[in-house]
Amino acid sequence: MFENFLSPMEGRLIPMEQVPDEVFSGRIMGEGFAIEPTRGEVISPVDGTVTSFMADTRHAVGITAEDGAEVLIHVGIDTVKLGGSGFTGLVAQDDRVKAGQLLLEVDLEQIRAKVPSLVSPVILMNLPAGQVVNVESGRAVKLGDKGFFSIG
Repeated sequence: MFENFLSPMEGRLIPMEQVPDEVFSGRIMGEGFAIEPTRGEVISPVDGTVTSFMADTRHAVGITAEDGAEVLIHVGIDTVKLGGSGFTGLVAQDDRVKAGQLLLEVDLEQIRAKVPSLVSPVILMNLPAGQVVNVESGRAVKLGDKGFFSIG
């Protein structure tokens, strides 16, 4: 699982413990990493099916990969409160998606002043217990990059 995982966003990598929200930094939602985005596009990191998409808020999308890996991409902190403003959803619940397919467009400038942070957690929902995701803090990733994290 996660071998061919693409970076769903472009920006700067943030370790999970540095995400400015206790739900994510405390790994209550699960293990993962975050990206401080520099570009307002979110792509699918895997081939799979959209298994969670809030059509009204469009701030997060969950995908179950063909190999069973479950991924949740949550754009920004407290963005659910925006009610979808600044987000354009390009997929729907139960859509089949390909790695690299555009899922969301986000107007980063529009939402920046309205939320505590643009830092966007990417949760690998079904990692086996005890496994952690390691990223190089501050490393820049481009949309679609591979091999930017390890699981240990």
